[in-house]
Amino acid sequence: MFKKIILAAALVVSAAFAQSPVNVGGRAAVDMGTLWGDKNDAEWGVGFNAGINAKIGINEMLAFVPGLEIDLRRITGEQTGYDGYRSVTVDETLTMWYLDIPMVLRINANPQFFIDAGLYLGFNLSAEAKLEAAGESVTQDIGETMETLDIGLIAGVGYNVMPNLDVNFRLALGLTEMGKNGKGSKNMRLQLGATYWFM
Repeated sequence: MFKKIILAAALVVSAAFAQSPVNVGGRAAVDMGTLWGDKNDAEWGVGFNAGINAKIGINEMLAFVPGLEIDLRRITGEQTGYDGYRSVTVDETLTMWYLDIPMVLRINANPQFFIDAGLYLGFNLSAEAKLEAAGESVTQDIGETMETLDIGLIAGVGYNVMPNLDVNFRLALGLTEMGKNGKGSKNMRLQLGATYWFM
């Protein structure tokens, strides 16, 4: 019975989307990332985000915009330690690769201006930490210490520069802990990007 209900719902959704205008485009963004949560003093790092988005019209005011994107997230920080002789400042850069699946509801306030709201699923592909102090550096693979799945919220605004090109600004706020150590740190990113709709 449950399978029949799921199948019926899938057929209804497919029929609705079949009657809806669908666009496909490439999106690229500059990604400024940091952490938020308990006892967090991380600084911002620069990364990028790029991938494919679809835009499925629901009505004149609403569209569903899912995507598949590769996301390079960088977070920086600084720690002060003691090497037995003197105080030493250690610069840390955390570099992570994620496969992101954003799922956004787009509200068209007018023909040019729109508001985005939704959520994303991020799958951690790799992570490494680079430590630099006194002219020396060490890079460590920390992928095993990271949670595989990152779930978060998306909120943003955008503007249609021309029919096939829009620019947008998004906040992506992680809701799940980034690492397996349970310290409560979560991802937070600001993205300034553009989408070119080629279909």
